[in-house]
Order: sequence, then C-alpha cells, then structure tokens
Amino acid sequence: MSSVILSVDIGTTSLKAAFIDIDGKLKAFSRVAYPIGSAAAVWEKAFALVLEDLHTQDPNGKIDGICVSGNGPTLVPVDREGDVLTPIYWFESAGKITKSLFLPHIVSLKEKAPSLYKNTELFFSSHEWLAHKLGANAFTALPQEEYVPYYWDEEQCALFGLDIKKFPPFVKMGSLAGKVSAAAAGLYASLGLKNGIPIIVGAPDFISALIGTGVLKAGDVCDRAGSSEGINFCASSGESAEVKNLRVLPHVKKGFCNIGSLIPVSGRLFEGYRICTNQESRSYEALLEELIPPEFDTRLFQQDLVLPQLDSALTLPPGIQSDKTAIGRSVLCAIGFSVRRAVETLEGQGFPVKAMRVSGGQGKNPLWNQLKADISGVSLLIPGICDGELAGSAVLAACALEDRPASEGDFEQVLDATAGRMIRFREEYSPRSEAAQFWEERYKSANQLGFIK
Repeated sequence: MSSVILSVDIGTTSLKAAFIDIDGKLKAFSRVAYPIGSAAAVWEKAFALVLEDLHTQDPNGKIDGICVSGNGPTLVPVDREGDVLTPIYWFESAGKITKSLFLPHIVSLKEKAPSLYKNTELFFSSHEWLAHKLGANAFTALPQEEYVPYYWDEEQCALFGLDIKKFPPFVKMGSLAGKVSAAAAGLYASLGLKNGIPIIVGAPDFISALIGTGVLKAGDVCDRAGSSEGINFCASSGESAEVKNLRVLPHVKKGFCNIGSLIPVSGRLFEGYRICTNQESRSYEALLEELIPPEFDTRLFQQDLVLPQLDSALTLPPGIQSDKTAIGRSVLCAIGFSVRRAVETLEGQGFPVKAMRVSGGQGKNPLWNQLKADISGVSLLIPGICDGELAGSAVLAACALEDRPASEGDFEQVLDATAGRMIRFREEYSPRSEAAQFWEERYKSANQLGFIK
C-alpha cells in the first residue's frame, strides 16, 4: 500500500484534488466543476466526488496527510451552530478602505446585511473551512508574519468597529492543524479517509502556487493561469519601494516580496467564447486543435481581430457575426497579448522576465503553451504537476510530516529543500524565432486599435 498526501484546492469554478507521494509524483488527479458563486455545500459535495474518484484511480493509496488550499480572499461566515451562511467571494465588490484584503468585504457585509454579520461566529477562508469540517481546530492560515496586516489586526478592526473575536487565530502554514475526526471519517471511511489522519495548515491558492512551482528565490516568475491570470515576480523586499501599478505583497519567505501583474480575465475569456458560440459541449483540447492546428502557420492569424472584448456577461457584442474560428483565434490573441502586456509592465519597472513557470490548467495543452510563448516572447516552463496549488500543498504537508525545525528560518530551509526535491519540470516552450517578427507587428497593431485590455 503506497503512502500519499491528499492535496485539495477549492477554486472559483471547480474543486481539484490529487494523491501525491512524498517524492512529488502524481498518483491520481480529479476535478469537479461547479457554477461560479456556489455555496459551501457545493464544495463539500465536490470534495466527496473527487475523493471517490481518487480512491477509484488508486485504491491502494494510504493517505498520510491532508492539506487544503483555496481561493482568497473568499470568506465563509459560520454561525454558532456551525452552519455556513452565504459565502463572500473574492470578486464581489468591496471598497479598498484598508490594507487588509479581507476586511473591506466584511465591512461591506456589516453595512448591507448587519444581521448576517451579527450571526456570524467565525469567518473562515474556503480552505480553512474545509479543514475545520474534517476535524482541524479553527485557524487562519498565515503564510508568514509579514502578512498579518493584509489579513486583520486589532487596529484595523477597531477602526471599522469589527469584532476581532470573529476571526480564528493565526497559525503558520505547514503547521499541524489537527486530525481527521471520527465524524468526518465516518462520512468518508469507504474512500480511504480514516480517523486520525493529520491535517496540515495550507495556504491561499496564490501562495500555494508559488510554492508548487518552486518560485522561492529572487528572479523566479510564476504565471498563474486560470479564470484570471497573474504574472508573479519574486523580488527582494528592497526592490518594491518605487513600484507603481503592480500588486506588491509579501512573499512566501521573509526578505522577499511578490510583484504581481494581474490579468482579470484570461481563461474566463476563453470560456465566454465557448458559451457565446454554443460550443460548451466541446472539450478545450478539441477546440484548441481546431484553432491551432499542428501544421501551425502564422498566416492563420492574419485576419482582422474581430473581437475587441466580450462584455461582462460573456456574450458577443451586438452585430458581430463572424465565423467561430476567427473569433476563437482573436480570443487567443487577446489572452496572449494581455500576457505580453503584463510582462512588459513588469520589465518596465526593472523586473526582467526570462522564463515563466506555469501553474494552472492552461499549462496542460501543448498547442496553447507554444502559441503563448510565441506571442508573449517568453519561455514557459511546465511542471510535472501543472496545478501548482496542489503541488504546493503537497510540499507543505511533506514539510510538516517530516521532522520540521521549530524556527521560521529553519522552516524556510526545509521548504526550499522539500520543494527542490518534489518539484520537477517536464517541458519548456521557447518562442520560435521565425514567428517573432509576425507577433511583434500584430501586437503593435492590436495596441493601436485598443485591442489589449
């Protein structure tokens, strides 16, 4: 019977999970999609489905530990009886009134639904809530101490009249949070989830993706590609002083920061294309094979860019009746050009992007990887486990299950060593020189037409 780590990630539109062994080898993978804005009960059902699927793929897998990541700053309000109230998603409107990424959403909730705020006993992030449901103590996963003001502190809570007791205590990621309870084991015993399995404190999905792609030293870059996309550059903390128009957050490790160039709509744009052209039933692979045939020729992309953007409802603007293939290629150009713009924004402020380590489902398609490298002009490194959140959680679990030193500095050394052992890259896609001039001209033209958002 092989020993595995159960890694779980609660995303905006799907829940993913994997069995990963202590050496970083993927033993089984499963994903269940759900509508955007789903209730927590949907996540719980999806967890049961992926666990059943993983157990079918690897019936001999013995779960040694569980680690969960999740989208943030999505919040799960829980009342005194343990019932989940309406989740507050990260994309819901909230004014930027403080340094915290979370408190603006709670201030908005308190103003618009005071009774819901009053009835809330604790606010969890999605991954913390699932860990608690499985038996862990109530906790808030803290990547490292420099993140405290980006969550909450007494000063910020007092400023807006928020009760700090509604927030579970901070616990460092990679710590032991508890063990699977008898009640949870009873629900999932037939699927390999046993009483007493250690539950390890995970991290927000973006932090897990940095760990899962090995972006742990200055100059490393992660392209976290999903419904939205972010090009994340690891820099020394001193380099962030004069940064403008980029998101600056502490990094996984002290002394470093994460410089992020954000693309709000990426994979969601392609999903909108599938919807507005009535092709939801077709797989991404089949669509991309049609849009980017193996005998790729840049001339396929020489037609006019017919789709400036999809509207907020992900429908085509009125009057556009062009063929589906032309629209699809324009969508791919829009995504690729947005990545190129994000890279240029970073490089324009002194953060050179030599190569990007890809995290997310987009990295699983060779045709798109090559086209994206060509358009952006940057090499893409594809890890053995493309879902960086799952790989990152496995690394954190491995750190906790092995003999972990108590001090934070020693933990960072263990994190580096464990990530170095578990994370491997299987492919590299470099920009093709013969296509460089073509994409340079198309990018300039798209810029002039206001095509790039």
